[in-house]
Amino acid sequence: MKHLIRFAAKLYPKAWLDRYGDEFEALLDDVGVSRRIVFDVVKGAILMQVQRWMKIGIVALSGTSVLLATSWWAGQRPYVTPGAHQVFRMDSTPGALLEFLVLMIMAAVGLGALASARARWLFACVAGSYMAAIVLVSLLTPRTIVSIGDSYCWDLWCFGIQNVNAGREGQNIRYTAEVSISVDSATAQLELKDQSNPPFYVVDEQGRRFPILANSTNAIVKPGEPVKSSFSFVAPVGARKLYLTGDIKAPLWVRLYFGSDLNPFHRRTLLRVV
Repeated sequence: MKHLIRFAAKLYPKAWLDRYGDEFEALLDDVGVSRRIVFDVVKGAILMQVQRWMKIGIVALSGTSVLLATSWWAGQRPYVTPGAHQVFRMDSTPGALLEFLVLMIMAAVGLGALASARARWLFACVAGSYMAAIVLVSLLTPRTIVSIGDSYCWDLWCFGIQNVNAGREGQNIRYTAEVSISVDSATAQLELKDQSNPPFYVVDEQGRRFPILANSTNAIVKPGEPVKSSFSFVAPVGARKLYLTGDIKAPLWVRLYFGSDLNPFHRRTLLRVV
């Protein structure tokens, strides 16, 4: 019976056992054991664990509720650029450097994990903390909407809608946007070609997608020499709040940069068309 009650006592939280374990053993020797005592010990352990996890659960629930409310608040209040011919950048360099630092730490800890169980926990904590921070920062970052006249840079590309013309075509409207494309680099140059299936498209406030129909430029974009181009698309008459966006392919590690528009948790930057 004593073996059973000692096993039941192990259900108590570790902090309680460290503080009262010796006294509990001495008490058992003095009063003996019975089914009633075994029942009381098990009941006390269960109640104490429930109280402990209720406190943790309340804190976790409160934190999650605050995070969700703050994320919703941030998502409802996008940052709209002023439209005064300014350039806004999604600079991934700091995020890349931070990810590289984290990877180096994980590599060092991983080597230690081969010989130490504690290092394995540290490895998991570093990786988990980094991913949690990425999700948290992404959820709390408002969406950026780039107004007509401003340019937005991602990596080496800088792209801005300068003017939009519209013409009625039956039940639809054909939009033609004049754009400026440049290279945000002192040395690199990029080749711009017509694409039969471009990665960019236009989306409205209801989430409907409208494909790009034409791109009028075939040129090499050189540093300091912006290239004028245009693209067209057709949308229904009732479509409102049209934005240019796209699905850009990138390696996995780029999607894990802080502040990257390609991060699956990050709100995609939109370029206003209408």
